[in-house]
Amino acid sequence: MLNNHRTFLYLFVHFLAREKWAEKRKKVRKKVKQVQKWDVTKANPTGPLSLPPADCIVSTLCLEGACKDLPTFPNALRNIGTLVKPGGHLVLVTVPGETYYAFNKQDFSCLHLEKHEVEAAVEAAGFEVTFSEAQPHVVSDEHTDCRGLLGLVAHRCPST
Repeated sequence: MLNNHRTFLYLFVHFLAREKWAEKRKKVRKKVKQVQKWDVTKANPTGPLSLPPADCIVSTLCLEGACKDLPTFPNALRNIGTLVKPGGHLVLVTVPGETYYAFNKQDFSCLHLEKHEVEAAVEAAGFEVTFSEAQPHVVSDEHTDCRGLLGLVAHRCPST
């Protein structure tokens, strides 16, 4: 169990920053054996594939693109929650307030979320939020209307 979530998130970001991207890509490609497509809007996000419950699932900048409206967001979290062991962890990184981003000269819309909406949806999905921190981060270019990052750690409550 993570005793200090802030330290964990700092170390995670520090780890990502200490190597060059080409080196990281090479290491990851050696380790990854299979990529599985998920649809978080479905009750079984992994489709026909059946996976054992995981100790931890990390979602970074994904759900706001997959969920088209606010009611879809907690449903997606519930669907993902079925893949986490009771007592396991969910780690989310999301962008509060963002409505679009651009990549490779293409614009993409994303769900506008606020910190309290993310926390409420995580709790409604059967998790207890143990860490949640928003950091302001304003990007002054046309690629996004991002105004901050939210890091959240939650543990899945035991089944009742």
